[in-house]
Amino acid sequence: MPSQESVTDSLTFLLGKVGQVAAGRFAEQLAPLGLRPRHCAVLELLAAEPHGQLALARTIGVTPSVVVDMLDELEALGAVRRVRDTVDRRRQVIEITDDGRALSRSAARIAGQVDVDVLGALDPARLGELRKALARVAAAHRILPGG
Repeated sequence: MPSQESVTDSLTFLLGKVGQVAAGRFAEQLAPLGLRPRHCAVLELLAAEPHGQLALARTIGVTPSVVVDMLDELEALGAVRRVRDTVDRRRQVIEITDDGRALSRSAARIAGQVDVDVLGALDPARLGELRKALARVAAAHRILPGG
């Protein structure tokens, strides 16, 4: 890779700045639903299958206390419910509710709209290339849940 003449021309700087814009717009659009970006991965994971709190924390890479806070917030929205494990009564299993599934679908639509708003200057072929490239980078750094 060639040496960089300018920090502001670096991919690191540009990705960071575009990421700030995208994250800010995503958070603004989610707010009326009572959601924050950090809730979205939790809802997607729970849509696939129920998880224990500790497993959920490990999967999304946060501390158990952060997961408890997120689950409290999601439970207040009616998006998740805590259920006692039938095998180990000390353990709680987290399940997504129908309201949670609807919120997750709404969040996905919002994310798609933010993609269009932020990246609309790129043609569809370039967007596909960018999505694949960023997915590879995210996977290499284990950024995405389950990655």
